[in-house]
Amino acid sequence: MNVKRMGPAIALLAAVNVCSAVGVIYMKHLSRQQYIDISQQQMLIDELDVQWSQLKIEEGTFSSHALVEGVASDRLNMVFPSLGDTIMIAH
Repeated sequence: MNVKRMGPAIALLAAVNVCSAVGVIYMKHLSRQQYIDISQQQMLIDELDVQWSQLKIEEGTFSSHALVEGVASDRLNMVFPSLGDTIMIAH
């Protein structure tokens, strides 16, 4: 084989090798960016899950019958009507 004929082939292989290396580096960069995005989204999901749990506990606390009745009678001066004040409607 002639060395002069191998020169362009070697240059072509070197260029292909450099392009391949740049492609690998770029894909690794994109992969890292995606991993960072996924990590941030997972942290947001965890924060929202904690907030949801707290809201469910708060809902359970504020929706208890005794608490609602206590607030109605203490703050709003509401009373349960007596039997004489109750009207039954039949259809």
